[in-house]
Parts: sequence; structure tokens; C-alpha cells
Amino acid sequence: ADDTHQPSEQEVTLMLKRAGIALPPEQLERCCAVIARLEAAARRLRRDIKRADEPASVFPVRRQDP
Repeated sequence: ADDTHQPSEQEVTLMLKRAGIALPPEQLERCCAVIARLEAAARRLRRDIKRADEPASVFPVRRQDP
């Protein structure tokens, strides 16, 4: 995957339209500026976790003996 691809404003507008989102011009400009980094971050998300799995190992459990 190419982490350096910067979608055009037209591509971003189409993605937003498909998601049912309409942004004013200043927010669209901001969205276009960060979309490549957001897509790269989304590609790094783990896909092997099932929706019903509990995040039991997210926080280490430290037990203190009394």
C-alpha cells in the first residue's frame, strides 16, 4: 500500500458524499489535508479482533499482595 498517496479534493468529496457527509469549504480543506494520514492509520488497525472480543489485555493487571 502506498502511504504517500494524497487523494484529490474530488476524491475526498466523493468519499464524503458516499458517507452522507457534506462539509463547508473550510472543513473540506482541512479534511483533504489530513486524509492520507487518516487512511494510513486505518490500514494499521488490527483486523484479527472479533467484534465480540473484550479488550481484556488492553491494560496490564498489577496485583499487589497485602
